[in-house]
Amino acid sequence: MNINTFKCMAVAMCFFPWLGMAATRQPDVLFVTRANCKLIKGYGKYDLEGVAKEFKLKPSTVRYLRAEWGKAQDGSEQCNMVFATPKGNKSCRAFTIMHDEFTFGLAVPIPGNHAICND
Repeated sequence: MNINTFKCMAVAMCFFPWLGMAATRQPDVLFVTRANCKLIKGYGKYDLEGVAKEFKLKPSTVRYLRAEWGKAQDGSEQCNMVFATPKGNKSCRAFTIMHDEFTFGLAVPIPGNHAICND
C-alpha cells in the first residue's frame, strides 16, 4: 500500500467512521399480538418524552411500569404500555414491538410526537 492510499483511507475513516466497523444487527420487528405484548420489558427512546408531552408534564416525572393487553380509546383491544405519571398511571398504545437483546415497545416511534394514551 502506498502512502497516498493510506492517506485516503485515514481521511475516509475520519469522515465516515462506520466504514471501519462491522455491520450491526438491526432489531427484529414483531407483530403486535397479545403474546408479543407480554414479552415487552422496556420502552423506546422517545416514549417518556412523548407521554410527558401528551399530559403536559416534564419527562423526568414519567416512568415506565409494564406492558399489558387492554383496551384502546375506541374499545377495541391493543397492546398498552403503562407509565406512572403525577396524574396517575396512563396506558398508551404500543405501536411497534422490537426484539434485540431484549424486547421493548415503542409508544412514540417518531421523535417529537405525542403518545396516544387512554385517560
